[in-house]
Amino acid sequence: MPVINVTLGKLTTEQKKQMIKRITEVSMEITGAPEQAHAVVITELPDDALGLGTKTVAEVKAGR
Repeated sequence: MPVINVTLGKLTTEQKKQMIKRITEVSMEITGAPEQAHAVVITELPDDALGLGTKTVAEVKAGR
């Protein structure tokens, strides 16, 4: 049973649904495992908990 973990910033519910669908489809093609055997876990990080270089994503978005 493939368990796929994805960690990223905030997404809308629709974006999460699309992410789960497309990741599952690709994994099914590669592994041959049926759809029901896949689990996709999405972990969302707030912008102040994710860094790019020396700045948080919140700072980058704010242009600092």
